[in-house]
Amino acid sequence: MSAAGAPAHDQTRLADQLEAIVMKKIANDQLVIPALPSVAARCLSLLKSPDFSIREVSNILESDPMLAAKLLKLANSAAFGGRNSVTSITNAVTRVGAQHLKNLLIEGSARKLFESGDRHIAEANGKLWTHSVAVAVVARDLTAICGGGEPDAAYLSGLLHDVGKPVVAAMLLDVERAMQDMRKRTNWINGDEWIEVIQRTHRKIAVSLAEKWQLPDTVMRTIRDCEEYDNADRLSASNIVRFSNALVKQEGIYVGAVAKDDNDALVMIGKSLLGLDDDAVKRGAAGLAAVRKQHP
Repeated sequence: MSAAGAPAHDQTRLADQLEAIVMKKIANDQLVIPALPSVAARCLSLLKSPDFSIREVSNILESDPMLAAKLLKLANSAAFGGRNSVTSITNAVTRVGAQHLKNLLIEGSARKLFESGDRHIAEANGKLWTHSVAVAVVARDLTAICGGGEPDAAYLSGLLHDVGKPVVAAMLLDVERAMQDMRKRTNWINGDEWIEVIQRTHRKIAVSLAEKWQLPDTVMRTIRDCEEYDNADRLSASNIVRFSNALVKQEGIYVGAVAKDDNDALVMIGKSLLGLDDDAVKRGAAGLAAVRKQHP
């Protein structure tokens, strides 16, 4: 992905060409948006009914050992901890409930988008995922502090606010492979330019993915409206995620360049809009220590 010694103007031109390819695919509805994994899609379809069959959902979940293990871990976590450990998928589904199960399915599906067989992309996507988790944790905790809505909804919104980035990364990797025969004549873009192309194109792709996956309205609005604070709905998930995003960037958990002055202004405006003092912000960001430990 890097080209040491490549002329800067050549790399910039190639980055612009790549962005044009991505945007043309979006405009012509030619972009292939990843589908939900089959197990998640089947379960989420069943969970749309208030009278869903716990047994049927459990049978589907049992076909995915990794997902089943995550569900059992969640059901036995402190958040749901009963005196007795849950050892069956059916009991785990009953304990966590439909909404938490939906969140688990969507989170697990999104996590797979950030995985790649290419070492460079995997490393960059790992950092993107860490940023997303950090924003999700801060958004969840600040929502609880502000009393602005459902902390779990804010967590999911924060986790998925940049979900278009790994999709663009995968697309750029395909373009790079297609241009393999030209590599002797073409200086490939460097890592910073790669990230810049992703930054400029990921939002529209994320909205398309949210529509295809039929994500909750709160998540959809956060992805679509994450660029601006909404003064009419101060404590909306979108505002809290935008503030959390700026705060996490301020803490250095981010991939790509950050315009420090602009980002600092977003933090200042967000504090005022959400009615947060320095102590509240500090409490809201306390979970970042655990994120750094789990995602070094």
